[in-house]
Amino acid sequence: MFDTSKIGYKFAPFTYEVQRNKIQELTSAIGDPNPIYQSREDAQAAGFPDVPISPTTPTMFSFWGNRSRGSSMAELGINVARILHGEEEYEYLAPIYPNDILTGTTTLIDGKTRPGSGGYSMDILTLETRYLNQHQQPVLNTRTIIVVRE
Repeated sequence: MFDTSKIGYKFAPFTYEVQRNKIQELTSAIGDPNPIYQSREDAQAAGFPDVPISPTTPTMFSFWGNRSRGSSMAELGINVARILHGEEEYEYLAPIYPNDILTGTTTLIDGKTRPGSGGYSMDILTLETRYLNQHQQPVLNTRTIIVVRE
């Protein structure tokens, strides 16, 4: 059963440098044919100063940038081996481009336990990450729901 006194816990801040090739790799992997994600020239022809991040690029920020996320979750008593990804939501506040350096701060904003079948339960946790760019400008908020099978 999830300890609701942990709601409000802030994880250590982390940084992530946005890389052009990672935007290209992700959009290729998911089959997005939009050329603005592959070429600076195509992006500029479409009115962007550079290759913009694609709508789902922020998933990489917390997975690859936040190297201490697993240990922080373990400190909260969360068995990271039992985590399922539930949902992801993005709120874009300003454009994000290659070479931007983002600092993310994650907060556990909600947690509850739901009974499952066979006497098992699931903890449903909501994490919110707020990102600032290298100019200390808020650029992105994300909300992630994870399910921990107990």
